[in-house]
Amino acid sequence: MPPPRSRPVVAVVLAVAAMVVGCSSGPAGPPDPFPPRPVDIAIERLDPCALLSDTTRSELQMGGARAGTAPVRGVSTQVCGWSSIRTGYDYSVQFLPQDAADAVGAPGTRVGVVEGYGSVRVIDRVGSYPLCEIVVDVGEARAIRARAAAITRETDGSPRPADEVCRRAETVAADALRTAVRGRTG
Repeated sequence: MPPPRSRPVVAVVLAVAAMVVGCSSGPAGPPDPFPPRPVDIAIERLDPCALLSDTTRSELQMGGARAGTAPVRGVSTQVCGWSSIRTGYDYSVQFLPQDAADAVGAPGTRVGVVEGYGSVRVIDRVGSYPLCEIVVDVGEARAIRARAAAITRETDGSPRPADEVCRRAETVAADALRTAVRGRTG
């Protein structure tokens, strides 16, 4: 046991050490809103038109796939679209070169989980032709965006229910993820 006179010195040394340790770490960034990914998905190796199963395309009564590209933040990205004139919906799957967390906090967003992956749900045009996007975190600066959009209104002229549009977008996102995981990683 140290002599009584050295106790205050030890206390001061410990207090200074605690302050130095506390000051040496940088400021904490915002917490990640998503759970850990089950596995990273290398979207650059995938074809968005090949991600939906026959079952999902049949269930949603989708027409043929339309492959294309669309710019996102100055980068050309792969996108695939399907229409369903019979049901009045359009669908798409797009690969994004950005973090899904970038969408967190925008008006109308909700954080969730799809097939074990963190996601952000974004709803737009609720009063006319609702559009729902599910942006899924699949890797560092990599996301898959699944969209469903109403292209017709209800028989009484009112907008389609946003919850139904989002249910369809979530179906597309979940199926695309299951397929991507099977042919995925890197």
